[in-house]
Amino acid sequence: MRRLKSIETKEKPALFSGAMLRRISIVAIPSILQQSFVSVGNLCIQGLVNGFGSSAIAGYSAGVKLNTFAITSLTALSNSVSSFTGQNIGAGKMERVRSGFKAGLVMSLAVALVFMGAYVFCGENLLLLFMNSTSAEAIEIGKKFLLIVSLCYLFLALKLAADGVLRGAGAMVYFMITTFLDLILRVVLAFILVHPFGITGIWLSWPFGWVISSTLSLAFYLFGVWNPLKKKA
Repeated sequence: MRRLKSIETKEKPALFSGAMLRRISIVAIPSILQQSFVSVGNLCIQGLVNGFGSSAIAGYSAGVKLNTFAITSLTALSNSVSSFTGQNIGAGKMERVRSGFKAGLVMSLAVALVFMGAYVFCGENLLLLFMNSTSAEAIEIGKKFLLIVSLCYLFLALKLAADGVLRGAGAMVYFMITTFLDLILRVVLAFILVHPFGITGIWLSWPFGWVISSTLSLAFYLFGVWNPLKKKA
């Protein structure tokens, strides 16, 4: 506060800005809704898994912790792309936004490959870090879950990098479309695929959602819906 008071301004700065609150809310509210809907979706998936017994619950619980660790890491990179995008759009440097997307995508793909390799080749050892039971059935269920979802981390990395640009540019309508499409597809497909494929059908719903939503996110990025210059044109 002392430092701020030492800065000389022509007018006394406002204590509160309704216009700034609106600008922040346009970005914040969709992000809040995203996290809320993700939690609701996870509850729906958990309800399906619970119907397959204690071994399925144990295997899924351990596997989803590892999966969340990977997703959180990729989301952190997506957030950095958002910040970079917002700063450079503000500076009017659109080419740097594209460079930032490419750099963020390369880093995200590298991180995705690390997690993919770890979960494919060391899945059982990593699962045991989060399992009290050493049930062979639970371990096999957890391994199959990790194998199916991790093989599609590259699509998730692509989606989150493109979403980072959309969110950073304030193109929240497009961001919400891709985000909620992913969630809705995952939940709906889980309920559909569980009948012909059993518990494996639930795991397959994750890659299907990621592949379709990542294609849409990339299309929005390539069409330049995030670029304010195109909006004016």
